[in-house]
Amino acid sequence: MNPPQIYLIESKSRQDLAEMFMRFQEYYESPEFKGKTFSIDDFAHWYASKYGSFSYAKDWYGFNIPGTVLSPFREGKFDPLTKQEQKLVDFCKKASENSYVIGTTSSAEYFEETIKHEFVHGAFYTNLEYRKEVIGCIKNFGIEPIDKCLLKMGYCNEVLTDETNAYVLVEPDTIQEYVSVNNTKNLRDNLDKIFVKYFGFSVLKTEIPALMSRTEHVLV
Repeated sequence: MNPPQIYLIESKSRQDLAEMFMRFQEYYESPEFKGKTFSIDDFAHWYASKYGSFSYAKDWYGFNIPGTVLSPFREGKFDPLTKQEQKLVDFCKKASENSYVIGTTSSAEYFEETIKHEFVHGAFYTNLEYRKEVIGCIKNFGIEPIDKCLLKMGYCNEVLTDETNAYVLVEPDTIQEYVSVNNTKNLRDNLDKIFVKYFGFSVLKTEIPALMSRTEHVLV
């Protein structure tokens, strides 16, 4: 089996990583800015108004975007790019629309969970058959409170199934305010089996170095 076509950008600084990914990430899945062209000031003002302060770099541990999101930034729709944004474009110059780009910080708390969570996003995007089976599995279980939790966390409707897969499979404790770990255990077991079926290993049992070796790894 071929590994997912995933680019991993690893930064030593959460602040640098957030500055690098922020507009790409929010163009992809923000409930307010999805699919729109916007400035950093526009987003910072909205974020501070909604969450009380512009604490973006502290709020998010990892990032993930499909290769299609790179296009408007490559085409100049977000000019001028910051130095950090231009670095991301340069790092991913060989990435296609079928690729997936994830970002993590090795020094951050929950690094192991974050890299596994983001890798699962990459797998979900780059393997159509895997994605179809995951969607069917989650639909069959129908644990609706998860959607409520994810919307409150700031995700848009279009990525709820993708995020449900990543959170339930890798870090169900993160969403236990709305649905207990015990209530998601059977779903988690099924999602783990589906992952093994398509990729030949369990993301839960794989060591981080081995997981990183399955990506195009860029250390910033």
